[in-house]
Amino acid sequence: RGSIEAIFEAAGIETLPVDRGVQIFVDEILCGGKRRVVACGSLGQMDKFDSFRAPPLRLPGGVSAVLENPERFPFIDRLLAFEEGESLTGESTLSVSTMPFLADHSIEGTPYHPGVMALEMFAEHALLLCPDYAIAGFESVEFGLPIKLMKGEMKVRTLVSINKSEGDLIWVKALIESDLINSKGQILGNPRQHHQAVVRLIRKSEDLTGHFVNELASSPRLGVPSKGEIILPPSFIYERYFHGPRFQSHGGVLRGVGSEQTPGCDAIALMRHQLPSTDQWSSESDGEAVLLECLPMLIEAGFQNAGLVAMEVDGISSLPIGIGWSSILRVPDEGEELRLRSILTGRGEGGVTIHDVTIYGSDDSPVMSLKDLHLKSMGSVPEEQKFKLNR
Repeated sequence: RGSIEAIFEAAGIETLPVDRGVQIFVDEILCGGKRRVVACGSLGQMDKFDSFRAPPLRLPGGVSAVLENPERFPFIDRLLAFEEGESLTGESTLSVSTMPFLADHSIEGTPYHPGVMALEMFAEHALLLCPDYAIAGFESVEFGLPIKLMKGEMKVRTLVSINKSEGDLIWVKALIESDLINSKGQILGNPRQHHQAVVRLIRKSEDLTGHFVNELASSPRLGVPSKGEIILPPSFIYERYFHGPRFQSHGGVLRGVGSEQTPGCDAIALMRHQLPSTDQWSSESDGEAVLLECLPMLIEAGFQNAGLVAMEVDGISSLPIGIGWSSILRVPDEGEELRLRSILTGRGEGGVTIHDVTIYGSDDSPVMSLKDLHLKSMGSVPEEQKFKLNR
């Protein structure tokens, strides 16, 4: 009983003055974005999801225009800081309910955020900082502290800053961090740093011939992967890997290649729409499109194929810990059949194997390359899962 003001006060709800409400509305409109928001004082008992965030940042027109496309940037929920032409910080909420691919990248029931999706986060934030550029590749990638979803959803921050520029190229440093939070919601200590990389961007242009010539010159020269029928099907692969159908981007082994000193493997690489289950985001099940920037599932196919070589040759199960250099040369056509080749080029201390990877399209034109991919042994392969390829 009582006035509406008294009821609101009892529930901890605060209303806004009209002039303040109008100002918040105008700020939201001018700053763009694709999420629904509620402008209010305090929702009190109504805010059971603890959904408050800081006021929006005022963004340049070009950045706001890019954010208006609801199909892009699925890993940018909100921007926490923005300095035009210098840096930005974005926040992402990782959740199995909205990102079911996390359930298919679980170890002993615990979802792990995949390294290739960390690269996608780097790419999205770098492109938002530099909207007139396109992704060229990555350098100095380090996969560090794993991002494990131990208690439902998890918030992480991606920090990017321009490192250097040279001609039409820009190098952007990128880092993912998160807070350690106790059961009372208190942040403990300094942020935890997970993964880092340098994102290489190329200014958009109608003619990028010179750029592609340079990229090809820097790419590993492994030859064109062979064509033919697969000799080991995906079912063989995923008896040995933990990946579920939304992350099974290896389409089967074509043949063993290389030599005793530099053994390798040719295989089929699957794009997102070719996976056994294509709804990596829950919104895709509702017919909405999700566009990714750096072809992460092709990078994942390279990881898995290189890991298969390490498994065959050294009898170890491996996970990626870094990439020296990579290049994205083109986006494949939807109907293409992609083939990849990975070669073991060296070994390091502590069970580390080093690989080069190239991916080619149906017309034998290059799509992507990875140089100095580092995998680290996580243990020995069970005796019954060991195998050998003819070379």
